[in-house]
Amino acid sequence: MPWDPVGKAVRIPRRMLRTCYPLLAICVLTLAGSARAIGAQAKTVSSPSSGASAPGPTRQAVLIAQPDPLHQQGQNVTISLLTMGNGEQVWELFGHNALWIHDNVTNRDTVFNWGVFSFHQEHFIPHFLQGRMLYSMGGNSMDDVMTAYRYWNRSVLSQELDLTPAQKDSILVTIQRNALPENVNYRYDYYRDNCSTRVRDILDHALGGPLSVQAAGLTDATYRWHSLRLMQGNMPIMLGVDIGLGRPSDVRLTKWEEMFLPRKLHDFIAKVHVLDANGAMKPLVKSERVLFQSTREPEPTAPPDLGLWLLFGGVIVAAVMTSLGFLATPLHPVIRFAAAAVGALWSLIIGLLGTVVVLLWAVTDHVFAHSNENVLLFNPLWLGLAVLLPVYLWSGRGEAATRRLASVIVVMALTALGMHVLGISRQINVPLIGLVLPPALGVMAMTVRSRWAPIPRRVPPLVQPQA
Repeated sequence: MPWDPVGKAVRIPRRMLRTCYPLLAICVLTLAGSARAIGAQAKTVSSPSSGASAPGPTRQAVLIAQPDPLHQQGQNVTISLLTMGNGEQVWELFGHNALWIHDNVTNRDTVFNWGVFSFHQEHFIPHFLQGRMLYSMGGNSMDDVMTAYRYWNRSVLSQELDLTPAQKDSILVTIQRNALPENVNYRYDYYRDNCSTRVRDILDHALGGPLSVQAAGLTDATYRWHSLRLMQGNMPIMLGVDIGLGRPSDVRLTKWEEMFLPRKLHDFIAKVHVLDANGAMKPLVKSERVLFQSTREPEPTAPPDLGLWLLFGGVIVAAVMTSLGFLATPLHPVIRFAAAAVGALWSLIIGLLGTVVVLLWAVTDHVFAHSNENVLLFNPLWLGLAVLLPVYLWSGRGEAATRRLASVIVVMALTALGMHVLGISRQINVPLIGLVLPPALGVMAMTVRSRWAPIPRRVPPLVQPQA
């Protein structure tokens, strides 16, 4: 049963304790075909978070009102970084982390995390779709945390941090300020301001900034790379995210930015050395323990290479469209119906995804969905084709309009490919071009010649009059 920082045991549905990173990205991108957003990164974690405007604190994160580890002196507490492994639900795929405060005087253990939200928030659905979700800081007892993660079969690692009393005091004061009603909620961003980046910033602030300095180097990874890597077990979700991510997700990350993932923060902290009270270098991590080891497979180390598979799927769809299109004559109504159905269904799916891609770019705060070159592949023009193509294939009407619209769609898809050929593209979307371009050419092939010329009618032979 989750633990309220005030010290009261409260019953909270599991859904209110979702882990930090992927919920917005995955749900919006899957239901809508994609998304991504970027918000202002919180550099000063002790100050009120920008965008925190909820009317009051949640039950999980309230102003501390009685003696507890947060009001203990730093010299009397032990602070550890907890890192939780991946789970099987979509909101668990990126892991989670928290700060474990052990009071050496009262022997009380409290775990604070920044991944709490509630479905009962005011305007939850509009904020969810617009990329304006509010998350909160929450507190739980260590016993309840371990019970939950054993039940969910998710590993829990503990890294005891070798901090000075002053550094511990800084962390405790920051958490106290985050627990204030006006600060407890913050504007969540699944890449730049999430549960893991909040913990990272708190530690860096307490240490005086060495983490951000030592993590300034570039990696070979991007937000897209990590997202597809961790979501590859669910193909529809992964493809939806891939479609929705725009150019901002393909910029190489620094080690600092990469710590939006709890596991990356864990790995970096394990290697960091900081100055001790005497000015000598020492490891930041004093000791590490596995509190619970799950039986799950380790997380994937790289995203899947789907280029050939998506191209193969696109070619198959194109071949079916082309074959049905050339056989769809007035003498074959069944084939005409099949051609119209296949063409309309494909156009409808791509058009709906394209509509969401455009809306996410144009009217939401999902900034990682902005500047999305996939709009050349997935766009609302396909919806027009979903109407015109079956009308043309069934009745022969609207041939010119259908052909012109199909030509525009093909030109846009070829433009996406040409941008890569010329080296001017800044987005990793060649596999998606392989999926969409062949069917676009297949639709074009269905309209290249008219099959609606009048068909000679059989004239019965004249009966010769008898003499």
